[in-house]
Amino acid sequence: MKLLIALLFSVCMYSQQYTVVQINALWNERNKVELPYKVNGAKVIYGYLSEQPESLKKQIKVVPVVVLYKDNKPVRQWIADLSFKMPLLKDELIAQIKKEINSRK
Repeated sequence: MKLLIALLFSVCMYSQQYTVVQINALWNERNKVELPYKVNGAKVIYGYLSEQPESLKKQIKVVPVVVLYKDNKPVRQWIADLSFKMPLLKDELIAQIKKEINSRK
């Protein structure tokens, strides 16, 4: 389940499609949001914070974090609360991702 920055760029950079990226920590695996393989056509990628470049690690303050990318640019993010859990239920998060993608078409 490695997420390499190169993978993200290769998925996003050369397409006009959306990508959903969830980054979590190994110690917080129990709070991972189980998303389907695709949400509204957007590929879902998982990765661990410890496996990310330092530049990305410095930007992430709380895990898990779910980021919606379009054309290699983040357009929306959802972050965990102080309990390191996502404040939205899985279905609520999926609905918000779909709504965000549909609003940008």
